[in-house]
Amino acid sequence: MKFKIINYTLSASLLLGGLVLNTPVLANQAETPVKSIWSVFSSAEGGFRILMPGEPQFTKQQVKTKTGEVDVNLFSVERKGEGTKYTVAYIDYPQEYIDLLSKRNLVAQAIDTGKKTALDKAKGSIISEEKITLDGYEGKEVNYTKPGDIVVKHRIFLVGTRLYQVTAETTKEKQKFLTKSISGFCDSFKLLPRSEQ
Repeated sequence: MKFKIINYTLSASLLLGGLVLNTPVLANQAETPVKSIWSVFSSAEGGFRILMPGEPQFTKQQVKTKTGEVDVNLFSVERKGEGTKYTVAYIDYPQEYIDLLSKRNLVAQAIDTGKKTALDKAKGSIISEEKITLDGYEGKEVNYTKPGDIVVKHRIFLVGTRLYQVTAETTKEKQKFLTKSISGFCDSFKLLPRSEQ
């Protein structure tokens, strides 16, 4: 009888001892830090900061408008493996044009024009849209689809004489896996304090 008790005690010790030895190994594996692809990107000239999944490529394009040619400044990160593209763009309009819009209460209409231009260019179909603000400035969020089963979240803000556009696009297939990343990207867009511009 004593033999059986000792045998059970030894078995229990071996089992528990095995657990104790294995636990630190599992804990160390779990502690291995995973480096995030997301980091804060800031543009002093652009007057904004945002989380980007990599170093953005900068390009400048000229676009004809009713007020003449304007420069579109684009900062983009394309993640081909995920089928996603994240972009911040801004356009500076002449002060006289913005003063005229303000005087005639046409700021909302100017934002709608920006939305319409983006949709026309993308051949997009609206899913939803809503008015939003950024630090008290008027804006709009538009969710739309475009050819190739692409889904786009697009935010537009008019800040003084500058029109900002924040865009995230992906495939319908990948959208459900990237909802948090896309919302986090759009929500992270902030204006820099004057002292940092």
